[in-house]
Amino acid sequence: MFLLDLHTSIKKKIMKAINTKPFDKNLQKIIQHLDSIKKKVVKVEDGSRFKDEQPKYSVPADSSRPLITRKTTMMGFDEYLIQLMDVLTGQQCSRQIISVVGMGGIGKTTLATNVYEHPLITEHFDFRAWATISQQYDVVQILKQILSSKEESSSTTTVDQLGDKLYKKLLCNRYLIVLDDMWSSQVWDEIKIFFPDNGSRSRVVITTRLSNLGCGFPFVIDLLDEDRSWKLFCQNAFGDDVDCPFELEKFGKKIARQCRGLPLSIVVIGGHLRKSSRTEDYWEFVADNMNSILTCAEDEQCLNILYLSYSHLPVYLKPCFLYMGMFPEDEVIDASTLVKLWVAEGFLKPNKEQSLEEIAEAHLKDLVERNLVSVHRWSRNGNIKSCNIHDLLRELCIRLAENEKFLCVLKLSPRSLERERRLAIEGEFRGDYFHHEVFYALKSANLVRAVMCKPGLLPFHFKLLKILKMGREEVVRLDVDCLKAKFEQVNLRYLSRELNLMTDIDDYMRRDPLLPLCLGPSILKLWNLQTLIIKGHLVKIIAPSEIWEMPQLRHIELELVCLPDPPMSRSRDDAVVLSNLQTLSKVENFKTSEEVCKRMPNIRKLVIRYNREAISSECFQHNIGYFNKLDSLDCLFKWRQDWRDFALSLSYPSSLRKLSLRNSGLLWGDLTTIGSLPNLQVLKLTGDYVVGEPEWTLDEEMFVRLKHLEIKYYNLIEWNAQSSHFPVLESLVLVGLSKLSEIPSGIGEIPTLRYIYLKQCSLSAAISAVRIAEEQEEYGNEELRVEVEFWEQKENEMFRELMKEEGFTTSNLHLIY
Repeated sequence: MFLLDLHTSIKKKIMKAINTKPFDKNLQKIIQHLDSIKKKVVKVEDGSRFKDEQPKYSVPADSSRPLITRKTTMMGFDEYLIQLMDVLTGQQCSRQIISVVGMGGIGKTTLATNVYEHPLITEHFDFRAWATISQQYDVVQILKQILSSKEESSSTTTVDQLGDKLYKKLLCNRYLIVLDDMWSSQVWDEIKIFFPDNGSRSRVVITTRLSNLGCGFPFVIDLLDEDRSWKLFCQNAFGDDVDCPFELEKFGKKIARQCRGLPLSIVVIGGHLRKSSRTEDYWEFVADNMNSILTCAEDEQCLNILYLSYSHLPVYLKPCFLYMGMFPEDEVIDASTLVKLWVAEGFLKPNKEQSLEEIAEAHLKDLVERNLVSVHRWSRNGNIKSCNIHDLLRELCIRLAENEKFLCVLKLSPRSLERERRLAIEGEFRGDYFHHEVFYALKSANLVRAVMCKPGLLPFHFKLLKILKMGREEVVRLDVDCLKAKFEQVNLRYLSRELNLMTDIDDYMRRDPLLPLCLGPSILKLWNLQTLIIKGHLVKIIAPSEIWEMPQLRHIELELVCLPDPPMSRSRDDAVVLSNLQTLSKVENFKTSEEVCKRMPNIRKLVIRYNREAISSECFQHNIGYFNKLDSLDCLFKWRQDWRDFALSLSYPSSLRKLSLRNSGLLWGDLTTIGSLPNLQVLKLTGDYVVGEPEWTLDEEMFVRLKHLEIKYYNLIEWNAQSSHFPVLESLVLVGLSKLSEIPSGIGEIPTLRYIYLKQCSLSAAISAVRIAEEQEEYGNEELRVEVEFWEQKENEMFRELMKEEGFTTSNLHLIY
């Protein structure tokens, strides 16, 4: 997008001249003229970039910020991009509603994402937010998405309360709100009163398939012409730098032409052919098989085109793809959850070189590369953290899966379930949901192996059940009875529950801050169990000793668990080794004795919570280093305790890639051992304002592979570091460093640095971050992105004044409040 960037560069240089030298007032007119004519002079070159990760919202839900995401190329949207940006940055002062209209798969969300993340747009608007609507919408959830704040998470918050808060937030700002995938004008009618027409050139963008939605100015996206279709096809079939071989061009153009200009079809077919044999015979076969679907209706045509990609998937990927239909429409799917489910289902063929989870992760990446699954967010170490699937692809999953009796999405008017193996139950089991048809349909489901459902109690027990994933369930008391029925499902491999206690616990809370739940020895009935997930606020699980006799366990994720010592064995041969166990979270005062280390030799993720009892007891924390396959360690120390000596005795295996220490009491000089870990990529340090040294000076090469550094709530004033101390750092997150004088200038010299985020930090630290971005832009590095967040409006105003005094004009700064 050379000319758009050129426009930005010219404007920045003029602004810098204005702020630093005497100038002619006509320059202001020149700037306005540049803005007004950019539509005429800007022609975006083919290959405009956009982020794979669909933006959720501009204001962060917490301090955990997404990294700079991997990018992909999207052809054919140049003119639309220019036109939509021109509307959004136009001179109309009143609030304007723009409806981006087009059929499913045509690229509405892609276009909105491109515009939403473009530097000119992030610079133009004070506040941006994104919310996904979908067919089944909830006004409260939409408003929470837009506000995106933890304080809005209470289920008791009303529409009026959220709407009032949003109205006040938007009233004094020029805002851009994107409402993605709207299916009814009723949604807009319910929420539009919360978007003030403040005369600040604010905009609301709606993406929809419905041309008759009647919301604002229609911005219609047409199908691609043959030339743009061919370019998009080649890009996905061969990549950016490879041309189509001459012998395949005839068939390739035929395939692209038969997609009838629908980008989703072109992208999916291209992704399939990229993974397939590049022979004339195969490409001719694909081209010929597309002829029979030309007469279908638009969505049907797309589904049939997409079916070709499914039909040519390797056998091992087909069940993984169909399984995506188990998740609700537009759901953001946690990648680790998906991997655990695939493992529990038995979709994966084991090999000696990889664990089943690693094989599943590779399968997920394969589906992403084939454009059948989209990445929603990348993890700090470059793996897929969450994903989603396009509505049409999900519809394809459901149709194919129901036809093959692979799964059934159960709604209010179900058919017979006698032969169904997997059920995705929509709706909640409350009130009169279980009318006679649904009740008897479930009663007939004798062969069901997997159930995913929202809150509530299932009316039946399914004897062959292997997978049970349930939403938050309301219980009147917290005892083993709320889990007893699940322990009768002896074939379970995956059990996920969330308990919400619906009783007055004030008296109980005075005695114990956590509510104990004893699992009891009956858990041993689940002899096939691989994954156990029990969540619930203030719930502490008391595990029985029998848990050490469940060798199939792979992942234990509990809100908090007291794990007993393993029972004594008569001999070494009698001891049960949990060789499959990879995840253990969150253990209270975990006693990592030598016996424990031997019993779980392949642990990869460990979360420990230490309270004051750990100081006076023996926790063998020095043995953690014996977990030689440990990849991630998270240690939380109870607040307001002197933990330094205890934390110093921790040992770390050389395999460690991710480390999080909260309230450890460690001083900066104590980090030498951590800095020397050869494979450490992510380090998160959360401190205590009342302790800690005010100065951190690094005097030797450390953190040689660290990519992400996060520091929160430390009493840090002076930080001295060079680029050699963090040679491959990609992202820096600083939260609550209210006394920090500045970010070391050497940090800005790290060539891999792409992201700096500051929240509740000093003004001087924020200015130093912008200075780093400004200097990097002058050196030609346009990739570094800086985000600054203050809580108080006064701090925002002071920061803006300091920016003007410094003459900063960087377009890569995003100010959040």
